[in-house]
Amino acid sequence: MTTPLPSKLVFLSQLSSLPSDSKVRFLGCVRTYNVTTGHLILEHNYPRQAGKDAIIAVDINPLLETITAEELRVGAWVNVLGYVRNLVPGTGKEDFVEALMVFPAGPVSLGGYEKTVRNAQDVDLARGI
Repeated sequence: MTTPLPSKLVFLSQLSSLPSDSKVRFLGCVRTYNVTTGHLILEHNYPRQAGKDAIIAVDINPLLETITAEELRVGAWVNVLGYVRNLVPGTGKEDFVEALMVFPAGPVSLGGYEKTVRNAQDVDLARGI
């Protein structure tokens, strides 16, 4: 019996630098929902850079039967568990995340979350992960 690989806790801004098929979990703020593609567009301005929010499309098509209006509301913070999908360069298509789960973050302390992720990544780095 094989065990599924664990997800890696990352910042939204780190997603585009990860290899395709990386299993990730991250927090993002809903910017919009593209009904045509079934992509939830998320953002998170971390690390903070004026006018440079990190943005990623999250394919929620497999979750449409269970997704709630709360998770689609502009300005809502959501947790995402899924796989990074890197498309072929030069095609004009962007990287995206194929969602396995999307759920509300609820009232989140953004500073606390960012500190927790940084600390977790520092521990992983020290362990060589």
